[in-house]
Amino acid sequence: MICWGQRNECGLLCKDDSFCRCGIGECIKDFPVHERVHWKETELADVVHAAHLRGHEFLKNLSSLVQIRSISQGVEYETQNRQIVDRVTEYLVEMAFIVETMEVKPTVEGSEQTQNVIFAEYFSSPAKTNVVIYGYLDVPPIGEEEKWTHDPFKMTQLDGIMYGRGVATSKGPLMCWIYALDAWQKEIGDLPVNVRFVIETSHYQGSHGLRGIIHDRAEFFRTVDLIIHCSHLWIAEHAPMVPTSHTGYIYFELEVRENKQASPEQTSTTGHEPMTEMCQLMNSLMDIKNGVLVKDINRHVMPPTHKDWDIFCLAEVGTMEFKDTCDIERLPYERSKQQYLKHKWCMPSLSIHDLRVYQPESIRSLYKPTRIVAKFSVLLVPEQSMEYMRYLIKDHLDQAYLRLKCVHIARIRVVDQLAPLNESRHDIFRKSFKDAFDRVFDCKVHIPDTITISLPIVNDLRKFCMPTAHTLAVPFASIHSRPYTGDESISEKMYCQNMELFLTLLYEMAMQGADCKCKVEQYYCFKPGHGSGRDFRHMVDLVQTTHVVLEMDAAVNTKKEKLRETLKRSPDAKDVLLGEDRERTLQ
Repeated sequence: MICWGQRNECGLLCKDDSFCRCGIGECIKDFPVHERVHWKETELADVVHAAHLRGHEFLKNLSSLVQIRSISQGVEYETQNRQIVDRVTEYLVEMAFIVETMEVKPTVEGSEQTQNVIFAEYFSSPAKTNVVIYGYLDVPPIGEEEKWTHDPFKMTQLDGIMYGRGVATSKGPLMCWIYALDAWQKEIGDLPVNVRFVIETSHYQGSHGLRGIIHDRAEFFRTVDLIIHCSHLWIAEHAPMVPTSHTGYIYFELEVRENKQASPEQTSTTGHEPMTEMCQLMNSLMDIKNGVLVKDINRHVMPPTHKDWDIFCLAEVGTMEFKDTCDIERLPYERSKQQYLKHKWCMPSLSIHDLRVYQPESIRSLYKPTRIVAKFSVLLVPEQSMEYMRYLIKDHLDQAYLRLKCVHIARIRVVDQLAPLNESRHDIFRKSFKDAFDRVFDCKVHIPDTITISLPIVNDLRKFCMPTAHTLAVPFASIHSRPYTGDESISEKMYCQNMELFLTLLYEMAMQGADCKCKVEQYYCFKPGHGSGRDFRHMVDLVQTTHVVLEMDAAVNTKKEKLRETLKRSPDAKDVLLGEDRERTLQ
């Protein structure tokens, strides 16, 4: 067979197909999944057993992290935030991760605390799935309404329950992932998948620190297949829920400024002061009794399916619990648990965040502010259009402005926006997740149709990943474990089961095989990694033999130079057929 170089790298006179390496056999996709996977169930059993033996060590390390007051509000906590970041960085470096920590100076008005972000990567082999695990180390401050019976910054173990700030919502899930990866490495010496961490300390500040730098880190996410984050969506004792959709949002600013050209008759009454008009415009958006007043805000929303209604009925949560936790006397939708959960999980919402008054130029007008800025946002669910929602809000405020006979200057602008994310219910990663849950918990995983989860930073990270990438919200704790509640807790049994779940999930994802990523990163299939014994290049050498040895290095230039040297030492097809000068042909 004469190979004319399907990838412009061969041009060799080959004896048959098996001797040519420029065509079939050079890419991951050329091999069936069973030839790419080298993991055994006995290895998983050994890792799970080793992890349970080290359970006491893991809980002791978690206890030391809970004691660090990594609160993301206030300059006085910067040192402790840095301390916990250094501690986690040390864990990852010991596990052979390539770690980069970044400090993000405050850019948001009113924030003075420097935030920290960790980017860590463990690359084993291009034949493995690339997974990003998102986590955070900050915790909210202790509110006056919270009722703690234990010290929130000291992990208390009592009757099989662990109490402490962050054990079920931030530090607990992240460290559980680190312990699971550490167990694989200690027992097997490698990881079943390629893992990357994105860890921040500004989660409860809207992830402003992380969102400010990820746009410059597109290379880090380019070849990622899956983004994993943890949730508290155990909706009942034997009912974990895994939504397939993430909400989007549009963040607005409404500014009302004094109109100095208005006539005295128009501004003489108190009903036409800038502050009064701002309050009237904001009141036109929503009220406590009727909720959102913007007409057609629920347009394009898919109605809940029968499966979703079954989940509403199954969930062990009610309106009374929510009102007691948040100290609220009345909710717009409290007629039934099903109606409350429908509007909480499946419908768009409008939230008013802030109203800022800017000081006047003269002390004489101190009690009559001339410029007021209000901030509010609209939460979007899948199938809703951001363009339509922007038009809807603007049109609603225009009509309210005319109806209220406002005279001062009002401007509405979009500060930030993010499209909602909707994914397939039947992708390979959710299949892996269901198989892992079946192994560990022996229960059914509920995957709804229209229920969404709100974590906007995941939508942002998803934009830079592979076009076929997915997101997965892994239920870690009960739906009752909210971050702002007192006595945040999780049972030791559940924590150990979650660790076993993570160990098993890594194994199940490895068994699915990875896709080729050469289209987004050239020569990705020959990228060297830590797992040399299971590396794809080693696998190619076992499957194929050739008379021409092509050494593939990470650097493209080095590879091409070695290839040219190989061609100089080998008979060229053009030499045989056309008799051309070899040196002139290579030039």
